[in-house]
Amino acid sequence: MKVRKSKYLEKVLKKKGFKLDPEIDHHRFFYLYKNNKKYPIYTYISHGLKEYDKNLMSEIKKQLKFENTKDAELFFDCPMTGDKYCEYLERMGEI
Repeated sequence: MKVRKSKYLEKVLKKKGFKLDPEIDHHRFFYLYKNNKKYPIYTYISHGLKEYDKNLMSEIKKQLKFENTKDAELFFDCPMTGDKYCEYLERMGEI
């Protein structure tokens, strides 16, 4: 996966329906919400990292339940909308 800046990751996650969980402060945990319902799909962004390398992006890919890199790249490069992501998760049996 491509290297990406932390700020960019946060922006994309928020755009796709993830919300910051204010109760956890060591990392910035983002949980997926759909129709005001919180789902157990989450990832976190570290306070200290400005950029996520390929290895960390692979971990985020797993946390977001992507089976392959191509779909994860579509999510982060924005052709995949938040609704399409939820449809993907439903097809995969994750939500």
